[in-house]
Amino acid sequence: MRVLLRALALLALTLAAPLAAEDTPLPHSPWLAFRFEQGGKQVPLVNTDLLRSEVTLKRAPFTILLPVRGDDDAYLLTAWTDDSIFAAADPTARAKPTPPADPPIYFGRYTAMADTAAGSGTLMLRDDGHHYLSGIRLGPDRCRHSLTFSTLGGKDAAGQWQEVPMRAVKGPLYLVAWFDADGDGVMRHGEYEFLVLNFR
Repeated sequence: MRVLLRALALLALTLAAPLAAEDTPLPHSPWLAFRFEQGGKQVPLVNTDLLRSEVTLKRAPFTILLPVRGDDDAYLLTAWTDDSIFAAADPTARAKPTPPADPPIYFGRYTAMADTAAGSGTLMLRDDGHHYLSGIRLGPDRCRHSLTFSTLGGKDAAGQWQEVPMRAVKGPLYLVAWFDADGDGVMRHGEYEFLVLNFR
């Protein structure tokens, strides 16, 4: 009986102590179920708040796996060098059903960035544009959506477009992803999330 009581006391102490974020890896992001792979292995994420998940990657090509929801899936993804794109999404306004908030500028009409028909493998950095991912831009396999990024593209200080390999990434990247589940054009809570890509 004494052993059982000690075990229960230890369990109570264990449950009372909050787990640190780094102690609670996730197999996928909590809202859109994105998974990351690198070098053929899954890379766990860490959930840092209600909307934000972080992943630590090597400075090398990586793959994002997205759930297959239907025949005409379309995901929107924007990437930038700081978390100002998170604030632009205004989570407080999107948690309320009315009035519906307009999508942030980077998910606005006519802000999809030009890419090849099947995707070029370049993660483009823009705080006023997005990747529109549908059809074979979600990968050639109909049973699995996968995006592999091997280069990073953006404008340099002189305003010239440049692409560099992932090994040249210097700091974290910030992504906002949106799947318009009900097709109403309103970016609602549960349809989007924030991702931070840290590199080592």
